[in-house]
Amino acid sequence: MTQVITKLAAYELLAQERPMVSLIDRDILALGGDFIPLRSDWISLFYDTGHKVTSDDGSQYAFRAITTRGEYLWLVFSAGKTRGYHAETTCPHSAFAEAREALTYRRAVKSRWDDVRAVARALRRGKLRFDVLIEDAMESPLCAMGTRHFLRSFGLSGIKRISGFKLAWMMLIEPQLGFVIYQAALREGVLSACSQDDMFASHLDLATPDQPAA
Repeated sequence: MTQVITKLAAYELLAQERPMVSLIDRDILALGGDFIPLRSDWISLFYDTGHKVTSDDGSQYAFRAITTRGEYLWLVFSAGKTRGYHAETTCPHSAFAEAREALTYRRAVKSRWDDVRAVARALRRGKLRFDVLIEDAMESPLCAMGTRHFLRSFGLSGIKRISGFKLAWMMLIEPQLGFVIYQAALREGVLSACSQDDMFASHLDLATPDQPAA
C-alpha cells in the first residue's frame, strides 16, 4: 500500500496479524486498546503491545506494527535503547538479526563521528564534491523503511542520487544522514574502512569550524 490508511483500518490489520486469536476476539482487538501510535525516524505507525516476541537471549524484543501507509514491520527494541529499529522482514528472529547488525554498524560509525561531521562540513564548504547514491543509503545502518519515509517527506521519492552538498546541509536538520554520508565517503575513497591513513584526513583540517564557502 502507498496511500495513508485510517487508524481504524490500521487497528483491523494489526488485529488480523495477532496469532491464535478467534474472529470474534479480533473484532474486539480492532477496537484498539492494545495499539499504540508512534512516530520516529520519519515513520508514523501503530504497534501492538499484545503481539510481542522476545529474542532467545532476552536482549531484544519486537512488537508487530503497521505504518500509516499500511506497511507491516517488526518494531525491534534492543537492551539499553529507547528507539526501536524498523524491520520489514516477516520473521521476528530475522528482524532481531537485522537490528543487531545495524546497531553494531551504527556504533562503529559513531566512533568516527568527528570524521563524518568533517566530511559533511567540507561538502558544505565546497572543499569536497561528490554525489550520494540511493545505494549508499541502503548499505548504511539506517533502516530502508526510514530512508523511504524520509525521502517522501522531502518530496524526493524515487531519486537515485543527490549531491553531497545538498545532503550535507540536510544533515543539519536530520543528523542521522551522517550515516549515509559516511557510506558515500567510503565508496568515494574519501574515508577508508579503517580510521588510519584516510585520504580525507591527510588534506583537510578536521578541527576547522564550519564556515560558508568563499
